[in-house]
Amino acid sequence: MAKVVSDSWVMGPSKNIKRSVAFYAKLGLKPSMRMPFYVEFKIPGGTALGLHSMGEKVEKKRGRGGGFGIMLRVKGLEKLAAGLRRKGIRCSPVRTAPGGANFSSFSDPDGNRLTLIQMA
Repeated sequence: MAKVVSDSWVMGPSKNIKRSVAFYAKLGLKPSMRMPFYVEFKIPGGTALGLHSMGEKVEKKRGRGGGFGIMLRVKGLEKLAAGLRRKGIRCSPVRTAPGGANFSSFSDPDGNRLTLIQMA
């Protein structure tokens, strides 16, 4: 395996960059890099989330239409999920996975899946 020399990032598609920036602002993320076709957000812990414009005509080709899934390790999951629901984000009910981790999932406006997870 190659030696990792810098932070890593996840990149996914967006049909509408402006709409995506507004959505991720509700999660408390601010763009750290912006171009007409690309926006990047720094996530605490050293990872970045990049979204590239695919334009309005992109068709959903995978079941839910999303281009990626990302797991975000959090503290205070119940309170965080409730706060996101108050902001209009449809989080799943908090569930417990085998092994005891609790999680709640939701999708961004383009169908990309995000899961908040609190380890046991």
